[in-house]
Amino acid sequence: MALATTRRRLLTGGAALSWFLVNGSWLHISAAQARAAGFSPQKLTGEQCKTLEVLADELVPGARAAGIAPFIDSQLTAGDASLLIAKYLGVPPEQQLGFYQAALDSGTRLLATQDLSAAFAIELISKDEVLNWQGAPASFFSFVLRADALDVVYGTEHGFEQLGIPYRAHISPQEPW
Repeated sequence: MALATTRRRLLTGGAALSWFLVNGSWLHISAAQARAAGFSPQKLTGEQCKTLEVLADELVPGARAAGIAPFIDSQLTAGDASLLIAKYLGVPPEQQLGFYQAALDSGTRLLATQDLSAAFAIELISKDEVLNWQGAPASFFSFVLRADALDVVYGTEHGFEQLGIPYRAHISPQEPW
């Protein structure tokens, strides 16, 4: 019996390996390794990836180094197999690219035109106080980005170790539901 790829299976796999384009070659490596090697985004622009990393790292420190941009970019190519939290919150896979592009373009404009710190930009985004924001509500994007960043940073055995929590792939409830 073939095991289906699920969000939990990918994130609990430790390295969360995927295929990334690095220097013209496709490599089967982790998102963090892809970022360190200078991956080439397939769906997002370089500017969108920079904004993604700045905002995600402000929401969840360590998201940039953990490979948030390569992870999201690779999942935007996955179609129905996408493991992005947006899928589970009602954003169909075929709309995820537009969801991220619109929000990241708005975030790029916000950071550039206002010369804001990432912390203040996140505060404005989380309160829906961004003028001319395009796409889904800014606060919803912030929520989605935080969840994706948490998955990338802490959704692995290494992440659990950083938190000092024993890793268990499955924890049964004490009483039957």
